[in-house]
Amino acid sequence: MLRRRRQHDELRAKFVANRERVRSWLETWEIPEVVWTDEFNEIPSPWVVLERDRESWLKRHAPFMDAYDWMFFGRPLTPGVREVRVRWQFGAAHRFEELDLTIVSVCDPAYLAEKLTLAVHRARLKGWRDEDAQPLHQWLVEGVRTTPLNNAVRGSKRSGFVLLNFTRFPTSDGDVSVQLTAVETDRALDGSPLDGDGISIPDQ
Repeated sequence: MLRRRRQHDELRAKFVANRERVRSWLETWEIPEVVWTDEFNEIPSPWVVLERDRESWLKRHAPFMDAYDWMFFGRPLTPGVREVRVRWQFGAAHRFEELDLTIVSVCDPAYLAEKLTLAVHRARLKGWRDEDAQPLHQWLVEGVRTTPLNNAVRGSKRSGFVLLNFTRFPTSDGDVSVQLTAVETDRALDGSPLDGDGISIPDQ
């Protein structure tokens, strides 16, 4: 009984750590061009819990969720930005699964690369280093400005244990929709395993 309670407490602590991680990220990702349409909700999707039931929900249900996420929608405050969407996804045992970012705006490579790079940088993903930010920024600048703009662009990049997938699509209004998805990985792009420093181990 004591062991089971300890396991429940550990799982609950992982959930709370994820929640505070996402809350902190939302506060530190600098994107003043939008205002978030809703305040941060301590209860993730797909759950809907009344205020008076939140403490009991945290105790009874939070440790045992197999999948949950926090989604955010940004309302534009500047004419050049049309839409911002964010999704933090977690899976079994409260493991981080994916950070998905979408910005619809005029095609401004420097701006879009800066905002997406900062979002990943603030996410504190496994093995991410400060020096990873500049190469990611440059890669995104090149991806966003690839011509012609009415073509779709796709690409993948790995920084240590972080795998990044990028897409750019034209919109019907002449803008672009850019999406960056970040996941944690133990494999290089060619499928080879990574060592403890995130370096690809070549096949012998």
